[in-house]
Order: sequence, then structure tokens, then C-alpha cells
Amino acid sequence: MTMVNGPNGGASRGAEGRILNGVMRCHRFPYSKRGQAIVETALLLPILMFLTMGSADLGRVFYYSIAVTNAAREAARQGTYYDPISNSNEFDNYGAVLAAARQEVPSDVTLILPTIAPTHCLTGQPSAWSANYPSDPNTGYVYICFDNTDNPAPAAASSWIQVTILYNFQPVTPFLELVGASSVHILASTTMRVQTL
Repeated sequence: MTMVNGPNGGASRGAEGRILNGVMRCHRFPYSKRGQAIVETALLLPILMFLTMGSADLGRVFYYSIAVTNAAREAARQGTYYDPISNSNEFDNYGAVLAAARQEVPSDVTLILPTIAPTHCLTGQPSAWSANYPSDPNTGYVYICFDNTDNPAPAAASSWIQVTILYNFQPVTPFLELVGASSVHILASTTMRVQTL
């Protein structure tokens, strides 16, 4: 009787041997693939987490940009009210305009009047204002300018009020630090005319 060698060099046991060898080969295959999947996940997971956290920070920048823009608009609107009966504008002061701006931003945002010159009217192009941003994170300077002058005298009807907010946004993740920026500067400015009848 002739011996036929099986696939592993042993004697063939007929159909049963071929089936068992096929099962063993199929059974070993998922274990090697499972190990490969774990290694690939371990390599890609930090990158995916980094991208997810970075996109969350970009969403926060967009959210705070909208909030600061709304604050500048509402603050300017507060200063445009004019009472024709008393011939004055009782809201034409820095405190009332600043309070209106603070009501429009989230609670973790600090809006203050600047303490260094210029304290009210910014001049020049916005690209030249980078030195005027606050250094504290999540803080904004509110520049309130009545009729392009630095004095807080009550504005007459048809005069102008400009509210500019320079906000220093601090990201939660180190995503921006890797590209060279530790903070994001957000600018919002609104100019309105004081109301008349």
C-alpha cells in the first residue's frame, strides 16, 4: 500500500485530514489579523484624537467670534439711544455700553475697558492693532469711541459711536501651539449713528 504525504509532511488521513488542516489554517488567520488591527489602531488613535480635539477648538473659535461680534453690535446699539424730550442720551457713557457688551458674551469671557493708551478710539488699520490686544487669556478690551474723540461727553443726535472689541482667545488643546500660535486674536467692530426722531 502506498503512503501519500499530507500537506504537513505527515500521512494523509483522507478527507478528514484535509478538512482538519483547512480548519486549522482558517483558525490561525484571524489571530494574526487581530494583532495587526490593534497595532494600526494604536498608531492612528493619537492622530485621530488630535484632529478631533483640534476641530473642537476651531469650533470654539467660531463660537466666541460670533459672541464677540454680537457683543460689539449690542454695545453700539445701547449707545445710540437718544431721548429727544430731555435732549440727551443717558446711555452715552462707558459704563452702560460696557454693561451691554458683557451681557452678550458667555460667562467665561472677561470684557474690560483698556487701561493703556489708546483707551477709547483706535486709529489706523486693524492690522496695526496687534499690540492693543490683552495679554490675559479669554479677555477682551472694549474700545468705546464717541464721535471719534476720546472724551465721554454725551453724543448729540446724528453723531457716531464705534465699539471695537479686541479679544484674546485661549485654546483648550495644544493644537495651535504646534503650528506656532498659542492664542487667537478675535476682532469685532461696529459703528452706528445716534438715533434721531
